[in-house]
Amino acid sequence: MKPFTVRTARLVLDQPVAADVDDIARSCSDPLFERFMTIPWPYTRADAVSFVDEYVTAGWADDREWTWAIREGGGAPLLGVIGVRLGTGMVGFWLGGEHRGRNIMPEALTAVVDAVFARTDLDAVRWECVIGNAASLRTAQKCGFTFTGAGPGQVPGRTGERSASWTGMLRRDDDRTPKGGWPAH
Repeated sequence: MKPFTVRTARLVLDQPVAADVDDIARSCSDPLFERFMTIPWPYTRADAVSFVDEYVTAGWADDREWTWAIREGGGAPLLGVIGVRLGTGMVGFWLGGEHRGRNIMPEALTAVVDAVFARTDLDAVRWECVIGNAASLRTAQKCGFTFTGAGPGQVPGRTGERSASWTGMLRRDDDRTPKGGWPAH
């Protein structure tokens, strides 16, 4: 698949590029990432280079995973990253610390879900996060996902273990209003 750009009222989601490497490395060095993300730790600039040059590129080329940089306008600095694994419909996302709390991620996630449903035959988009990641939970809840439980996650952790995770799902025909039944956060 050739990478494509997704736009919202204020955001541009496009492919991460070499100019984003330092922002990715800096953001992914946040101690919250060690606790809640499956990325290598400690995260280095070399990890960011490999992510951009190999992981993202291969995911698009194989039509296996679509990964976007989140920006406020074309050519703007990277705010975070969002992606979807097409085999499972699993979404994953993060924002740099200085960009959190501005309702960026719900806007980006809604746009990605719309793109997935417009360009694939997937019946649902899935979400999971390590239990305790309240920001990720709030994002999924705001976007209309239904909470599906807590238990071992599908996404392997850094050492291959299945982390205790919260999970959710948004079906193609679900309404996008926030649903009840989510854990207190």
